Amino acid sequence: MTTKTTVQERLVDPTPAEEEEALQRVSQGRTTVAAFTPFFGHLVLKMHPVVARAIHRVDTAAIAPDGTLYVNHVFLRGLTNAEVAGLMVHEVLHPALLCWARQGTRRAMLTGPGGITFSLWNLAHDLSFNPDIVELSQKCKARGKIKLPKDAALDAKFLKQSCEQIYDALLKEAKKNKQKSRGGTGQGSGGCQPGGLDGILTKIPGSSSGAHGIGDDLRTDLSRTNTGKRAAHGDEGAQKRLEREWKQSVIAAAIAHERSKGKGSLPGNLQKLVEEFGENKVDWTETMSQFIGEHGDLKDISMRRPSRRSESAGVYLAGRDSFGYESVIVFWDTSGSMNGREKDILAEVQSICEDLGLILRVICIDVRIHSDTYGIESAIDLIPHIKGGGGSNFCPAFTRIEEEGYEGIILAFTDGHIDVPDSKPPHVKEVLWVIEPTGQGFGDMDPTRGSWGQVLLME
Repeated sequence: MTTKTTVQERLVDPTPAEEEEALQRVSQGRTTVAAFTPFFGHLVLKMHPVVARAIHRVDTAAIAPDGTLYVNHVFLRGLTNAEVAGLMVHEVLHPALLCWARQGTRRAMLTGPGGITFSLWNLAHDLSFNPDIVELSQKCKARGKIKLPKDAALDAKFLKQSCEQIYDALLKEAKKNKQKSRGGTGQGSGGCQPGGLDGILTKIPGSSSGAHGIGDDLRTDLSRTNTGKRAAHGDEGAQKRLEREWKQSVIAAAIAHERSKGKGSLPGNLQKLVEEFGENKVDWTETMSQFIGEHGDLKDISMRRPSRRSESAGVYLAGRDSFGYESVIVFWDTSGSMNGREKDILAEVQSICEDLGLILRVICIDVRIHSDTYGIESAIDLIPHIKGGGGSNFCPAFTRIEEEGYEGIILAFTDGHIDVPDSKPPHVKEVLWVIEPTGQGFGDMDPTRGSWGQVLLME
């Protein structure tokens, strides 16, 4: 399991059998992570693994901003099962911690031992979060089950420092080494070539052999989703969307972890990051617009069916026809814990109807369905149907739409203190949990089971 290979030996196409073996090991690694560390486990399930071919130029592993994970089958073969699990955690933390969004102008390329060249930002990011992988694995008694690959960047000197701080410190050191190299030795110490691009590091921090462990594994060019591809080509909207989705995933992962391991169980650096992400206000109307645009077809303007508001407006208003889903179903948690939220939710219902041009079906429910109203074109239409005030259980609503064979999307407004099914009804396209945080936290509901719905935190 520890056979040493060269870069060229690893840049070969896998056979079908080797590809299947590599994907199985990735799956086993992710399962191990999910079993021992809920925080990392929730995040690694968001990755989309692909076995690299020679054309991809991935000699170890690489991650794209949209979560596409490329693994080299030869490199994987040289890792233990615990190291494969550690590799999964290492890779997902790059997009989860917003590596690309934070990089800015930090583009320095350095020369290292043996003449290798590498991205300093990539190395700095590794050094900033690898200690958290080790710490959380120990806290969750997964030390022997989750282990970083050999020569992964891990240096106690940079403990608790941000990647920005580490980058600045190493760049200063590298520039000094470059100046010394030009001073007449002809070649820097450690076998570095003269010149050294933006600088020279005579030793890779944390490496015992001088190698750069996992190497440069940040690859925007390997995104496979449409959003990822647009982001890679500079689409700011797509970049912000990916950033927002990863922030929400980190918060959801923290919720799942604390429910399992208790509050305060995350390492300090990760806990601080979660708090920072939670403080950022989410433009959730934009998020829902993108969500609906991705999972359902919007309405088209038509004069064949007049809007029901035509009479009150005194003019003939255009109606809307659907090219896809006839309606979006809204589940409204009207339990006692949601009292006082009516005005806010009505305002958002109005925004959905007007800004997104949707005609809604709204189900108001606490422990039972109190109203199931079709054709909601305005918040005013919904006011007479708001009823509830009891306990909290979304299951009857899901049972109803499952029996109907509903195939659209669901927007579920709740504070999270509500029971939900163990899995998404098979015909439903997707569920967006629109959670209103309360003074008690994010709620008792855990909408983070694997791919069971998407979470949006509403201020």
